[in-house]
Amino acid sequence: MMAKRAKKTAAPSAAFEATRLLGRWTRLAQGHVVFGSGCSCGVGFANLRLQDFEHQILEFLHGRHGDSGHATIPNLLRSIATQDAGGNAAALLADLARSLDSFDDLHRGRLY
Repeated sequence: MMAKRAKKTAAPSAAFEATRLLGRWTRLAQGHVVFGSGCSCGVGFANLRLQDFEHQILEFLHGRHGDSGHATIPNLLRSIATQDAGGNAAALLADLARSLDSFDDLHRGRLY
């Protein structure tokens, strides 16, 4: 009888994760942000898009992970995807993924 081997799932590379998040950022940036019971494109709301929060997201990432030297999230993600980003990239990408999850939930109208 053969012993079962536990399959180890390797974490995706920083380049793969950065590329995946860039696609996600692009998709979410094409939409709008939902607030409360209606979307931001409705009457009485400013037309808010994900890019309107980009500076705050970059500030958050800077506060947790240090200066990235990038003015936009797509530039940051392209940089990680095309070069060795070091050990800090995985944690930064995880924080960015959680931020995008939050905006995705708002976009779909799912509130906690």
